[in-house]
Amino acid sequence: MPATLPLALLLALALPQDSAPAGKAGRIVPATPIEAAKAPAQTAPNASEVKRIAPGDAAPALQYDEWIKGDKLDAIEKGHVHVVEFWATWCGPCIAVMPHLSEIQRKYPDVRIVSMAASERGADEASKIEKVRALVENKGDTMGYRVAYVGDRAKMSRPLMEAAGQNGIPCSFIVDREGTIAWIGHPASMDAPLAAVVAGTWSVEEAAKQAQAERAARELQRGISMAMRDARQSGDYTNVVKALRAALEAAPTDGLRMQLFQTLAGPMKAGAEAWAVGEEIFAAAKDNAMALNQLAWFIVDPAQDLAERNLPLAEKAIRRAVELTGGDDGAILDTHARVHFRMDNVAKAIEIQKTAIEKAPEGAMREEMKATLKEYESAGKKA
Repeated sequence: MPATLPLALLLALALPQDSAPAGKAGRIVPATPIEAAKAPAQTAPNASEVKRIAPGDAAPALQYDEWIKGDKLDAIEKGHVHVVEFWATWCGPCIAVMPHLSEIQRKYPDVRIVSMAASERGADEASKIEKVRALVENKGDTMGYRVAYVGDRAKMSRPLMEAAGQNGIPCSFIVDREGTIAWIGHPASMDAPLAAVVAGTWSVEEAAKQAQAERAARELQRGISMAMRDARQSGDYTNVVKALRAALEAAPTDGLRMQLFQTLAGPMKAGAEAWAVGEEIFAAAKDNAMALNQLAWFIVDPAQDLAERNLPLAEKAIRRAVELTGGDDGAILDTHARVHFRMDNVAKAIEIQKTAIEKAPEGAMREEMKATLKEYESAGKKA
């Protein structure tokens, strides 16, 4: 069954991510890119003019234009743990994480959570502030923490968000009792680091190293994205492959390796190189049915314009995936059937496809499988 993810998504999965917290918080909600706001009578400084900030650095002064909710704070005071979170009324993921932030505030009443509406859209400051007030009032206890509005980017966005290289919201900064930034990331992922900061067991030094690694990963991602953009226009994916290989040297992850494999086998049409990488993927993913299914499906996928298809590799990968799932996964059986169909084992493909349909849940996927079965049966009649 189709399991090939878009290259951009594969890269996102390949690079270091914050982990979703366990328990009620559930899966992580994605961050929304911040659109550059039209700054009133001020221009953004060059990137070199923005002082870089990371875990281990002192937190900048707390500034705001309008206090919206909760006991007002005039500064980040030593002796207290603070969380400064950035959000906007138009940001869906920001709205989605509000109950979790409220849960955290209830759990740690002494932690000062301040949610900064710093990326609002509107004709003027008054309308933006009113929009924030209306939403906060409507949310009630769902926003059970302090809220402030700041329209001047020089006050909070520039010294925190921009300085930390963060361009998506929601985004949270944990400040420890010494006034030092301890952690930066998605608020849905801050349960463990916040618990450690509160307990006094958090290592700012380790967090700084992690932040440096993540910054390097973002640079790698940017380089690959730029190479991919140019390749789509020129048709030459040589620089994409170079960028991916460089990224793999720095961060050898399964996602990057899969992306390199797909680029080599697909647009580069470099079969020999692709199959060597494919064998590496198989060896690394021998106990990962999903990755094995993805590897096999890419090779046999009718939608992929491949110069050649390594069917023995596909068959080996999907056979192992079937073993791992005990033959109970309809999507994996669907891929297994397609592999046999590609190998001209039509009768076997029909047999496996029928089982795949039985194992698949009701819905669009099962209907696709039925259509595929008709394709195989039609081919069998012509044989």
